[in-house]
Amino acid sequence: MKKKWIAGLCSAMLLMSSAAAIMPEHFIAPDYAATVYAAEEDYPWKTYLKNDASWFGSSEALKIADECIQYQVANEGGWQKGMTTAHTGDWAHSTIDNDATTSQIRFLMRAYQQTRQQKYLDCAMRGVDCLFKMQYSNGGWMQCLNTPGSYHAHITLNDGAYIHVLQIMKEMSGKSGDFTAISDSYAQKAKESLNKGVQCLLDMQIPGAAWCQQHDEYSLKPTSARAYELPSNCTSESAGVINFLYQYAKENPSRTDIRKSVNTAIEWFKKVTLYGIEFVKSGDDKIVRQNANASPLWARFYEIGTDRPLFSDRDSSVHYDVMEISKERRTGYAWYGNWGKNVVNLSLLPTDGSSDPPEQPEQKPEYSGKLIAKLVVNDTANGGNWGIEPDFGVGCKIFGDRDYTVTADGNSSYNSGAEYIKTACDSKKYSGDLATLTAAEDLTLSVFMDVRVIQGLSSDQIQASWLKDYTHMRTQLFSSNGEEFTVFVRDVKKDETVTLGSNFTSQNCVNYFAAVAEKPADTTTPTTATTTTTTTTTTTTTSTSAETTTTTVTETEPQSVQHGDVNCDEKVDVSDAVLLARFHAEDAAAVVTSQGKKNADCDGVSGLSSGDVVMILKYIAKIIEEFPV
Repeated sequence: MKKKWIAGLCSAMLLMSSAAAIMPEHFIAPDYAATVYAAEEDYPWKTYLKNDASWFGSSEALKIADECIQYQVANEGGWQKGMTTAHTGDWAHSTIDNDATTSQIRFLMRAYQQTRQQKYLDCAMRGVDCLFKMQYSNGGWMQCLNTPGSYHAHITLNDGAYIHVLQIMKEMSGKSGDFTAISDSYAQKAKESLNKGVQCLLDMQIPGAAWCQQHDEYSLKPTSARAYELPSNCTSESAGVINFLYQYAKENPSRTDIRKSVNTAIEWFKKVTLYGIEFVKSGDDKIVRQNANASPLWARFYEIGTDRPLFSDRDSSVHYDVMEISKERRTGYAWYGNWGKNVVNLSLLPTDGSSDPPEQPEQKPEYSGKLIAKLVVNDTANGGNWGIEPDFGVGCKIFGDRDYTVTADGNSSYNSGAEYIKTACDSKKYSGDLATLTAAEDLTLSVFMDVRVIQGLSSDQIQASWLKDYTHMRTQLFSSNGEEFTVFVRDVKKDETVTLGSNFTSQNCVNYFAAVAEKPADTTTPTTATTTTTTTTTTTTTSTSAETTTTTVTETEPQSVQHGDVNCDEKVDVSDAVLLARFHAEDAAAVVTSQGKKNADCDGVSGLSSGDVVMILKYIAKIIEEFPV
């Protein structure tokens, strides 16, 4: 019972956890079981498509497959974005935007592979037919079917839409991947579509550079999408194009034209890399800040011909400084990112018929700090968004690929010098251990986990996982996007290496992040500067003789009681609450001296109890100004 009690001390413990965490003023701890979360707007296709093949034969998957049939756009064969959402205008038509149509096709093919029900194959092929209809004679794909005269009719690379279609055509042409069951005639049509699509990419490439988000369906020139998305070289979309063409060129070594195109784009990415700056949250705004140690960045848009970073507002005005546009657009769009981090590491492809360079092993990103000797990130795809940052506290950005920040105040005095590990939110999708951490000093490590993850795990699952050596404090922290986190805490010895494991799930949650604080030195023995010595004489008489034995016991103790100072280090902080909680839980390593016990009895009720721990926490949190003794 005592172990259960310490695990659930009270929600206030987060105020003083080793990562200093944090609750809003007048916070009342909610009942976990009563927490309600908004439903997702659409189906999480990316999550579904990460499931094992056998899952697609489950009742859950087949229900979704049947819904794909139900919501297929009549007389078109594709799907709207937001499959079950009622749309009007252009968005009422089949689209490849937001992973629509391509995701349903893959889902249905996997359902067919598991069940061999013809209805799923037939529905998927109607979707493929829609993709054929959406391809122009020049090889490009429109964003939405049957929307002439709008920007939805342009050839669109936005959000990887074009590449998602090409990948389907590539697999179909070889009857591989999700498309082993298709007919030879569909395979042949896909091969022709693939060749046209690849050639269109070469024809659309901006001379000496990369690609735009969208290209005119007739001239193939860069064109505008939304008002603030001007004709430009766009790094976010171009990175996906390069990765596809790079692999395609390696598989087709005779296509030196593709190799030259890829090399040109790689060299351009290297040329426009931005160093020494970061785009960060500042209150309710975002700013560009100088930081010599910042990871390389790329602007989302570069002006064609000058390669100047390009920014725009809802009036389509041109700016070269992001601070010149409205705060609404500055904070509401991804103007900078790390889209080129993998592109610039690609080896240039030979164009003279010589053999390709050997594949280079992926380099795992490494970081170091004052308290963390080394952090090695296994998730290389998102590792560039990780980092080690100083001074954990309010306003800290907790993910490198999101703008979420810590939103409430904590015990700043305890936080002084603390470091935190800024992870990548998208690392939640990585199935293995995310990273390893080596301590430079004796540390207390805190891992902040989205409470929705923990609600889906039993205590047995946690005990069998990488968190088994942690104490679950059942406390709360909140981020600027309204998410709630709970903390797991453990000690780490100097030079010890520990594993930061998986996030357990990627669905309906965000990734965890972590913080470290230097573990205070052992202060369970009082210092002589504040003590006096008393001598107690005890007389013991044995029954076997008249001999009397006198024993002198010397005990060292402070001159006066300092309530709340359990470890007798002359201050009251979270380490006192933790020590007393461990002592109550019968932790043999939690030693409290006789003077410490006197100091700990501070709740106004004689004798040590859990009430003393709560009272210390209230004192540290400034809920009370003095102890009720």
